[in-house]
Amino acid sequence: MKFCNIASGSKGNATFVYTDKTLVLIDVGISYKALIKQCKDVGIDLSRLDAICITHEHSDHIKGLKTLSNELDVPIYMNPKSYNALKQKVGDILHVQEEEFVHPIQIKDLEISAFRHTHDAAYTQGFDLSDGNKRLVMATDLGKVTPAIYKRMQGADYLYIESNYDLQSLINGPYPQYLKSRICGQLGHLCNSESSLTIKNLVQEGSRRFMLAHLSETNNTPELAKSTLLNTLKEIKVKEMDIDLKIADQYTPSEVIEI
Repeated sequence: MKFCNIASGSKGNATFVYTDKTLVLIDVGISYKALIKQCKDVGIDLSRLDAICITHEHSDHIKGLKTLSNELDVPIYMNPKSYNALKQKVGDILHVQEEEFVHPIQIKDLEISAFRHTHDAAYTQGFDLSDGNKRLVMATDLGKVTPAIYKRMQGADYLYIESNYDLQSLINGPYPQYLKSRICGQLGHLCNSESSLTIKNLVQEGSRRFMLAHLSETNNTPELAKSTLLNTLKEIKVKEMDIDLKIADQYTPSEVIEI
């Protein structure tokens, strides 16, 4: 199993997860035109796409969805609450299959299950993907890591986790107070320190591979997110060389990660 992050941040999110047999897209938060360009840049053939899975209905996760659904006859899996909220904004979307993920779904040789997040959308979920051998867990847009979410992260071969903002940067930044309160609330986003503490606990249990995602361009930097994590890991005498750490970017696709 492999994955490639195409875009990550408040201006759009999209990630491909695939095997030799299966290609799945998690979120379509960039335009169809931008998606086509990024696919060409990383060598992904969009025509072999098997399914699209949507975390929630906020625009930075569904911006290109309607156009893509018109272009490709591919099933789109969304929670019914998310789809209902989205329909009220943009109308019906072709190929949507309302899916509550009570049980995992099987897309060829990929098994996909979902778990609920604390976030201020109609419904927000993370994804747990497995090819029967390796697991990728994707968790962004969450105000806190609940015990249930942490349990999902445990034992993952690769964790794609939000590290959205640096608290002091947010407090001292240009956003109005209502937006600052929303971001740092329990229905907002995960800060660097909370993300780092979660990773520290997982490292103590044996996890080693991580990608920090959904970084704010206004209230964070890759350097801040990384330094916060590494300083936290120092508490348990773990150095950068002891883990595999990557940081997702808003504009540049990641390398193809083999899990």
